[in-house]
Amino acid sequence: MPSETCTYDVINDGTFSLDPGAAFGTTPRNIWSREFQLNDNYRISLNSNICVIREGDKNYMVDSGIGNSPGKYLEKWFEASPNGNLKNYMQKNGIKKFDAIFHTHLHFDHMGHSFTDLAGSRSYAHHLEVDNFRKPEDFAAASYTYSTTGPDISNLTPVFSDMEIGNFQLIHTGGHTTGHMAIIFQRGNLKLMFPGDLMPTTFHIKPTRITAIDSEPLKTMSSKKALIKKAIREQFVLILSHDQKDQAISIGGDPDNPEIQNIP
Repeated sequence: MPSETCTYDVINDGTFSLDPGAAFGTTPRNIWSREFQLNDNYRISLNSNICVIREGDKNYMVDSGIGNSPGKYLEKWFEASPNGNLKNYMQKNGIKKFDAIFHTHLHFDHMGHSFTDLAGSRSYAHHLEVDNFRKPEDFAAASYTYSTTGPDISNLTPVFSDMEIGNFQLIHTGGHTTGHMAIIFQRGNLKLMFPGDLMPTTFHIKPTRITAIDSEPLKTMSSKKALIKKAIREQFVLILSHDQKDQAISIGGDPDNPEIQNIP
């Protein structure tokens, strides 16, 4: 997917599942069941999508998926299933590490490679998210589960305010987690927006559709509205963290009820 000297690729790093009550919150079943089917354990399946941006001789990644070995806990309770796609992609493109990995947040399905096989790559996350990762609140503790030996986070750089790094803009949104960020990349005509788990699938683009596992749901709604308006006004491509069909979309129309537009 080229734009000038930049390319980007969305990679499915594996799948996991959630209870529909967690995924859809107050949205009734007769609405979400039009788009999602339950598996044998009465859960819905989601992708763990990550994005690689190649800018000249630099390689960047937004979020880092499930990883190669999620562990028995995540395999049992979240049906986490890695697929090796990132490793294959890196080998095919001659990438040994990334110049930077930007995290929307540090739930297990967004940081799986960062502190294991990609521990040599510089990573960024909001400082509140780093605190959550080190000592999660009871409400969200299960989503931060990792190996009992603990990961190597020596290359994790905390972000203390909205900032720009090269052509990336890191914006603290809160909402899904207290340290959640939206990531924006812009160079020339290439405009990418990563709303993270504020808008994990196309179903969640509508501002009022919020998961039941958001720590700050009112902030989620407020931040979503601002991002949606910006995406429509400035014609950004949205990269969706968990959609299994439409991983990159654009949106238009009314910000309160956006229209989904597929990317050619």
